[in-house]
Amino acid sequence: MSTAIYTRRLVEHRYGRPLEEELQRGNASGRSDDPVLPILLRRLGGLAQTDADARSARRNLDAAWQRCRSGEHALDDLVLLYATEVVDLERQEQTEAEAVWDLLDVRLLLDRPSAQRPSAYRAAHAPDDEDLLAVAREVAAGLQRLNREALRRSLRDRGIHISNRRLGAVLQRLRAESASH
Repeated sequence: MSTAIYTRRLVEHRYGRPLEEELQRGNASGRSDDPVLPILLRRLGGLAQTDADARSARRNLDAAWQRCRSGEHALDDLVLLYATEVVDLERQEQTEAEAVWDLLDVRLLLDRPSAQRPSAYRAAHAPDDEDLLAVAREVAAGLQRLNREALRRSLRDRGIHISNRRLGAVLQRLRAESASH
């Protein structure tokens, strides 16, 4: 599998949908609330072009090498030129793929909920403390060890984002409840 195809599959997996429509439009044209998507789409387009150029250069190198092997030409500058072009394009392709991978990490840092997450738990506003505590109890029941990071991750998986202060208060309350039982 080529680097371009692999990278595109990573992006589609992270966004939870095929990106055909966005790629055909050429950009996200501001319709997405995800600030990283338009940049990712431009980078994916550049990566796809570099991949196509690299495949073309490999075909040219193969054809020149076959002519050289058949005795048509001696090993000449044309084979070396195509080999250098292939190496340069493969390096460029790897660099562009790494840039896309870095952007995916940025998207994770921004913690934008992906389309794959269940929408039933998303709220238009922050849940009040009793609703939050009820969901936190449900989440805590499924955790092997109740700690801040596990609780935060599980709540975020359900589309609930809370401040450190509120998370600490919920965690203290859950620990107090488990100690009293």
